[in-house]
Amino acid sequence: MATKTNSRVQSLIRYALEERAARGYQGELPEGKVTLRLQAVDVFWLSQLADLLDASRTRAASQLLSAAIRDAAQAAGLDTEGDAFQTAFQTFLSQEFPHETSPPGGA
Repeated sequence: MATKTNSRVQSLIRYALEERAARGYQGELPEGKVTLRLQAVDVFWLSQLADLLDASRTRAASQLLSAAIRDAAQAAGLDTEGDAFQTAFQTFLSQEFPHETSPPGGA
């Protein structure tokens, strides 16, 4: 019987539960800003998850959305690693974040 792999969201929650003291990113990445409108039930669940992650709702939403986006990119068959990814990512960084002088080596 095959075992189901954990999604990034599941991994994020497990990591947060195991490493609450080590939350936060260990480097500086350029950031974009996105405004979202959520239904009341989603805000309720986000509040619950933020408490679980010991983070603000904004921080929890950012982490959860990032994990979901990466899962979706992988499920869609987009390049998520390797030379093709690095080339496309570097092009994106130079267009979207031209003020960055030393973009990160990985995503």
